[in-house]
Amino acid sequence: MAKKYRSKRYKLHARRKKYSLDNIVGYSTLGLILLYVVLFGYFQTKGVVWRHFDPTYAIIIIPIWLVDGFKVFLESFTRRSYRTSTEDLSKVTVVIACKDGDDVIEYALQSLLKRFKPEQVIVASNGSTDHTCLIVEHYNVRLLDIKEPVGKVRAINRALDLVTTPYVLIMDDDTLIEKAMIPTGLLDEGYEGVAFRVLVNKSNWLTQLQSFEYRKTTDLGKRYHNGKASVQNISGAVGLFSLKELRRQIKKHSGEFSGEDLQRTLLIHLAQDARGVVLTDSIVYTQPPITVNGLFKQRVFSWFPGLYANIKNYLKVMTRDQMPAPLRFDAFYNVFFVMFLDILRLLSLPILVLYPWYFVITYVTYGLLEAITYARTDKSEPYWVVIVYPIYGLFGFITRVCAFATFLYRRCAVKFANKKFLDDFRSVSPAYKYMAILTSIAIIGSVLVLNVFAFYVKPVLNISF
Repeated sequence: MAKKYRSKRYKLHARRKKYSLDNIVGYSTLGLILLYVVLFGYFQTKGVVWRHFDPTYAIIIIPIWLVDGFKVFLESFTRRSYRTSTEDLSKVTVVIACKDGDDVIEYALQSLLKRFKPEQVIVASNGSTDHTCLIVEHYNVRLLDIKEPVGKVRAINRALDLVTTPYVLIMDDDTLIEKAMIPTGLLDEGYEGVAFRVLVNKSNWLTQLQSFEYRKTTDLGKRYHNGKASVQNISGAVGLFSLKELRRQIKKHSGEFSGEDLQRTLLIHLAQDARGVVLTDSIVYTQPPITVNGLFKQRVFSWFPGLYANIKNYLKVMTRDQMPAPLRFDAFYNVFFVMFLDILRLLSLPILVLYPWYFVITYVTYGLLEAITYARTDKSEPYWVVIVYPIYGLFGFITRVCAFATFLYRRCAVKFANKKFLDDFRSVSPAYKYMAILTSIAIIGSVLVLNVFAFYVKPVLNISF
């Protein structure tokens, strides 16, 4: 007798995943950073320095930590608007690539089927081992059951063979469409991609912080690019694309999961005669991590490694002719003011921690920038979010450092094992994984240890003990 699925009430909870060697470097780097600060305080500053304050150093160190807040602050004063258009759902096929999503996909399907016919929804199960396929069959949508994990990008590419409509709505399994308009008219006008306003379901203090972060990214960052159709990233949570463009990218996209949405969007901008990517005013909701550990894993093992994976595309955007100026600036900002400056931020982190006055001044200045930004948005979060947001920003920096170590580990694992695809680090033998772990930790650790004893960034920071 065929196994039946009984619909259940949607319930939020933290997902539990098995221990993986692939996560060791990310967590170990967190420990290395803590050890680095402690050792620096012991060998260089001889403890916390309560009375020392050097205005010259403050002029150097504070801007290093305030670049991201200042960028959003400036964007909050620029003219911006959303793009609106008509909707024709008959032109759209929804594609969801998921793996082990039985705790969220039912609610996503319920939301979709209020707007779309079952035959317009394709779920590509990427090697799921839970009840995902059973749930999909229960709702009579089209199921592409891929037995062996091939990654999100390759799962989407396989689903494209089943698409007959001119446009494709790519969704994550935890995204809720609800009543959001799908602006197919923008693609009719010639744009290759449309980004949505992605907001989060707020359920606790951590999701309140993420809500403010998401709104800044959408309402200030992406909307700033609408005038030149230069939106940098169509969120992996949901995006509307032309089928022609997605098929063009099959041989151009690396297939790597981390940063797959960013790469897909940059490839549109790098295409010849591309009209670009715009942001619509349609709002969709996604379920964010509800625990600190869940948020750490999202940023370190999913989001931020994609930043480094796309550095070549950023350099192409910076040097390619006829690129929109806002897009070119964002590429420059991400390469130099985020990735490269993170090195200096990491090496100067002990100064920020061990010199309380520098920390206080940086915290207050950052908070003032966020307060002004908050005043120019919808103010849908409580004000305490603004007060603690500088700490959240510091957490974001630490996760970027851990993500770089993770990125380095994955590249080493693939290289050592001579794998074809970048996402194949998961299938590398334990021996090669341990080699990659030791190599990555040794590289990061040696840079930190050398700075503890030699303090080679001292001339740059212009500080004396």
